[in-house]
Amino acid sequence: MEDGSTIRQNEFRLTRHGAGTLRELWSISWPLMLASFSGTFMTFIDRAVLARYQSEAFDACSAAQPWFWTFEGILMAFIVCTEILIGRFNGARKYKEMGPAVWQMVLISFLSFGILIPVAYNAHYLLADNIEALGLPYLQRLLLTLPFEMAAFGAIGAFFVGRGDTKKIPMVLITVNLINCVGDVWFVFGGLGVPAMGIIGAALATNFSHICSFIIFLALFLRRKYKEKYAINSFHWSWDFLKQCFHIGMPNAISAGAFMVGWSLCYQFLALELPLPMYKAYCIAFAIYNFMFFVMDGVGKGVGTLCSNFLGAREPQNLGKVLKQSLRLTFIFSFLFLVLLAVSDPIVRFLAPESFMQDSLFCHQVNLFLYWYGVLFVLETLCFCAQYFLFSLMKVKIVLVVNILSFWGIQLIPTYILISKFHWNPIIYLQLSCLEHALLLLIFYLWYQKKTWLIGCGKIQ
Repeated sequence: MEDGSTIRQNEFRLTRHGAGTLRELWSISWPLMLASFSGTFMTFIDRAVLARYQSEAFDACSAAQPWFWTFEGILMAFIVCTEILIGRFNGARKYKEMGPAVWQMVLISFLSFGILIPVAYNAHYLLADNIEALGLPYLQRLLLTLPFEMAAFGAIGAFFVGRGDTKKIPMVLITVNLINCVGDVWFVFGGLGVPAMGIIGAALATNFSHICSFIIFLALFLRRKYKEKYAINSFHWSWDFLKQCFHIGMPNAISAGAFMVGWSLCYQFLALELPLPMYKAYCIAFAIYNFMFFVMDGVGKGVGTLCSNFLGAREPQNLGKVLKQSLRLTFIFSFLFLVLLAVSDPIVRFLAPESFMQDSLFCHQVNLFLYWYGVLFVLETLCFCAQYFLFSLMKVKIVLVVNILSFWGIQLIPTYILISKFHWNPIIYLQLSCLEHALLLLIFYLWYQKKTWLIGCGKIQ
């Protein structure tokens, strides 16, 4: 005879695989990875096309994009908390709470125009003087369609991610990505009656892809089969839901903002302080590293989705299993990333003008950056998993305080002092980042071992 625990597990199954197994984590994570890959590939294509069009446009894009990601990260950090709440609704079988929750976050996404329009108007204050001429029009245009991206990926996407129905998302994003790639080449270089627009063309291609993604996600969400079960035709403003969003999302947004603002400022600082070969090496190495961001994002969100659903179903005994499998998945992809780095020379040659490939300083520096990015990849992916685990437990204030103190105190401020005052090699930025992430993982491990996170999660059978 099955005991109560077994019966509950049979009633609640997010996938057809065993609870907390590698196959279950992979089943949830790979569509999220593919979805995130679409975004990182889109970014990479922007830079690659501009690198072939004009070297200065590539440099300006590299310095302006972090500011776009800053505002995207701050606002999206608040919006995507819907994933955790949808996951909890799904685990607790409160299905009719989902539709109104999604519509409320869609509305909040578009209300962000009130923030982004003034930011776009004053964006020249954010950019280094030597990249402002090309970077400013690019950044301004990107910001003006960000609400469409948040409503699509953040609000409506949370409906699918939180329920574990992640397989539709990659197909949407592959379509959107193809639109962006075609638009990049067409608008940047011109043709078929369209003039060559350079870096502005790259921004317009991204704008069009943002709007298309919203239209497609909206069409998927409004399908008839969701109407009754999830109350998608219903809207009511819930202050209680908004309070929960603020509880999870605001500390997350502040944490993301503290990191992203510092990172963007660091980019402007490096653009002003470094010799051009060193700055170009950093931009190219980061473009390759950022290409692999989909792994961190996908695995981290997979951990958060599974853990939030297990908590909603009162099955905390599976949370530890999920973390163990995330460790295995991280090391598998770390090996694949090291293989990519070992054969990255053709990518570097594609992104760098031939004159830089003849510069010994550039070649040495780009190899140094890539080596340390290989180390950072392992540590940062594990930190993503730990962070999403904490989000599922609503431990957002821990993430906020620790991230701000560690990033500014260990990484950013020391980097500025060591490079500007003592003229250290800029590789110190990545070395300090590795140190910061290693310390964060140590703190998380010691906290996790105390098992205090089990309080309030339900009794383990």
